[in-house]
Amino acid sequence: MKFKIASLEERYDLFEQQDKVCSEVWPEFMLHDPVANTYWMKFIEAFKKFQLLFIDEDEILAVINTVPLHYDESINMLPDEGWDWGVMKSISDFEAGREPNVLMGVQIVVNKNHQRKGLSSLAVKEMSNLARINGFNKLVLPVRPSEKHKYPLIPMEDYIQWKDRNGLPFDSWLRVHVKAGGIIVKVCSKAMYIPGTVDEWKEWTELDFPGSGSYIVPGALNSILIDIEKNEGIYTEPNVWILHETESG
Repeated sequence: MKFKIASLEERYDLFEQQDKVCSEVWPEFMLHDPVANTYWMKFIEAFKKFQLLFIDEDEILAVINTVPLHYDESINMLPDEGWDWGVMKSISDFEAGREPNVLMGVQIVVNKNHQRKGLSSLAVKEMSNLARINGFNKLVLPVRPSEKHKYPLIPMEDYIQWKDRNGLPFDSWLRVHVKAGGIIVKVCSKAMYIPGTVDEWKEWTELDFPGSGSYIVPGALNSILIDIEKNEGIYTEPNVWILHETESG
């Protein structure tokens, strides 16, 4: 495919199209993480050059969102809070003037009209290259395995051990990262925390929740906990920390 790569710093006029491309891919409930809603525009404004677009004649084919942050601990100690932690820390570090030394991948989204064309693999390589050219020798990502939603009752710790016939990860998105040199570090079991009222969860999922308990919801990686008496539903999403080491420095 023919496309150009530009940052939001270069093509901020495409910001709204970027958001539309991303929102069309995720399940509705994924758009209601309080951390994302609070910090999305903050990190976009702070880190425009770290947001990349694959563009073909002003149509966005794929989106790469990343944030730089400061992290001195062992990679094996990356926190359970994954995505939420990384987004909040990037802004905290930015506002405190701390020099970033790690790039964290926030998401890679391929336009729903251009999937299964190899763009996801190219985006992983481009994200790693973005880290390298900006002087980061580590790229970390809280990855959302793409097929896990089909197996919501399987613990993520077990799921990441599944292999295909070639000994590679069973999950296609984890497999893309491993083929690109990524190392599966560990599960981050509280990567995103999405609370809502029972009515909000009904709206987000178009399902009824007649009683309290655990519910399987299309698109969710594990069950949603509904408490009728408290009028709340809680989804805590597990992701997988992956490390890509670059040749920077």
